[in-house]
Amino acid sequence: MNRKMKILGILVSAALVALAGTGLYLRFGLQVLDRPGMENPAAPMLELLNAEWISEDGAWSARIEGEMLDLNYQKDLVYSGSFFFDFNKDDLNAKTELTFHDKQFESEDGSISGTIESLYVENCRLYLVLTTSQEEEGSIRQQAVLDRVEYGKSQTGELESEEIREVSEMAELMEFSWDQITIGDSGFRFHIVCAGQNPIDPRLSCRYMDRDAHEIVQIGDEGSIELCPTISSARWEELADFLCKAELPAYREPDPSPAGDMEVHAVPFVSKIQVTWRDGGEEFTNSYRGHYADELLELLKDIARETNSQKSGQNQPAPEGSWTCSCGQAGNTGRFCTECGQPKPAENETGEMRKVSEMAELVEFSWHQSAMNYDGCFDFSITPTGQESAAPCLHCNYTDPETGERIEIGEESSGFQGFWLDGTQMVRTACPPVPLERWEELADFLQTAELTPYHPPEPGLMDATNSKIQVTWRENGEKFTNSYSGIYAHELLALLQDIAEEVSSRAEIEPKPE
Repeated sequence: MNRKMKILGILVSAALVALAGTGLYLRFGLQVLDRPGMENPAAPMLELLNAEWISEDGAWSARIEGEMLDLNYQKDLVYSGSFFFDFNKDDLNAKTELTFHDKQFESEDGSISGTIESLYVENCRLYLVLTTSQEEEGSIRQQAVLDRVEYGKSQTGELESEEIREVSEMAELMEFSWDQITIGDSGFRFHIVCAGQNPIDPRLSCRYMDRDAHEIVQIGDEGSIELCPTISSARWEELADFLCKAELPAYREPDPSPAGDMEVHAVPFVSKIQVTWRDGGEEFTNSYRGHYADELLELLKDIARETNSQKSGQNQPAPEGSWTCSCGQAGNTGRFCTECGQPKPAENETGEMRKVSEMAELVEFSWHQSAMNYDGCFDFSITPTGQESAAPCLHCNYTDPETGERIEIGEESSGFQGFWLDGTQMVRTACPPVPLERWEELADFLQTAELTPYHPPEPGLMDATNSKIQVTWRENGEKFTNSYSGIYAHELLALLQDIAEEVSSRAEIEPKPE
């Protein structure tokens, strides 16, 4: 009993000593840190970090308070956590890495998730390198450069904003352009130029994605003002009034180069609005940033729809057998467009698809997609072997959305032979077979899927995604091929990737010789 009491007494004494020690630290230790000459060496960096930060395109923003980071994507909070760093020097421009315990993030609605690869400050700018995954899209590794909001520019003075001249109520709108360059179908171009003096005769050319109709709209030809339709004076004045009142920020060129030597697959996001005014006989041009100018974009699209409707004569019935050109001109009856001179597209590119009955047999399938983003490029080709009742063969090349790895199955050349690292030869099937039950599953999917007809992108548009699906059927002894657009065929892509995974697991590779 006495021994137990002694042990209890020792534990109580230890606890009291610990409490007393904590109290002494809180009483005297913090006072020592506050004494002159004993300042926190990291204080200058903390003062720099504690602010609002935002990327050039406005997509990524951050708020730092103390050593807590809140990270936002498209204004939605995706990450909140603490960090630490090592800083014991006087140079705030030197690279300082911020370290996190938890690097995973995900938005509340699950639309975006990913991993923070690294976050560091250098030359008074935040460099965020991360891998992201969005709904129905693969993983992409990117870098975002964030500026301190109160600075408005980097302290090195590298990225100066263009000066904005004040626009008076008497100023006359002379020319307007808006170019947005980015990955995917979010890029667009609007250009309105005046072809006369009195009246000014504003002419429109534009190209953008109509998300409701899932198609690219192109009106006019910037290379020839005569082919550009005229905007009504009422809509031109409406646009001028909107631009006079809109508080658009000054344009600044994006950072041209990622920091460091790390390989980052990123495309700068550029959204530049240029407006030319005439005031008192003098013309001048202001350049603005187009990020978050959603109301202006909707106004321009509405003007474009109205102008295109008036130009194309959509209120009048089109002649029988006529076709609509990609420039927007309807009612063409000859081999060439009466508006821009482009030739009539092939039959399977005008939207006239041959109906596929339940008795049709799937013979061949291919899907080729090229895009600015490397991970968005892929090929799937399933072709017959030429032998009766034999399973078709698969060749594909795509990025695995789960792992981010590049997957390649089969070879387009039948004579392929591979080699091990030591130079000895390995033999494998040129293109592995697709199980017949999966081939039938694909055929059933294609018969019931409501895919849109294929339309090629406009010539010369280097940033356009070209996604073409070609399906060959046999019915009553006759073969025919339909061409579809693969831009929004996400379910089909998932099915093909699942088939490819199964084929890959079944593919036989001879063991390496001993």
